[in-house]
Amino acid sequence: MTPSISIIQKTTFKILIVIDTIEIKQKYPNPNNNLDEPIKIGQGNWYTIYPYRDNIEQTNSLHFVSLKVQKKDKIVISGISIDGGSSDAIILNEIQNYNSRNETFSPFESICVSKKMILNNPNSDEELSIISSDQNFIWFESVISNFGKSKIDIIFSIYNLDDDGNQQSLYGCFCFPLHFKIYE
Repeated sequence: MTPSISIIQKTTFKILIVIDTIEIKQKYPNPNNNLDEPIKIGQGNWYTIYPYRDNIEQTNSLHFVSLKVQKKDKIVISGISIDGGSSDAIILNEIQNYNSRNETFSPFESICVSKKMILNNPNSDEELSIISSDQNFIWFESVISNFGKSKIDIIFSIYNLDDDGNQQSLYGCFCFPLHFKIYE
């Protein structure tokens, strides 16, 4: 007789950070380009999207994350910009855990995957002209290590599309705190 093997399936919670680049550029016309000293932005410039269960009271579901989890469940955080057609882009650079008595998360690890994309060639008048391009996808992963309240700092950069439409240049470096309540 074969011994039974216990399989524990862990859940992955995906959180999308949406950043309003137009609003940030209006409020911070002379930003800092130093990742070591990012400008702290207010809640009106970003929000979160994530799945949550109805039995958890949401204090502010746009700026506060409440999750019912088990230890060793995974959290994945990625970011996107709303740019109002301006072709601004954001890159999440780092997620820092705050020091607390209870470490709620393991340190966040950045993951980058590059995939080949086939696109229409914008520099050609031919109808079927295509080009190959690499598209990079970046996100951060952590594992739940404890329950309770926690706070992390999300550090990101905003990039502007240059006039030639082919390059992006750094506009500035920013950050904001994201508060969590992790339930058992």
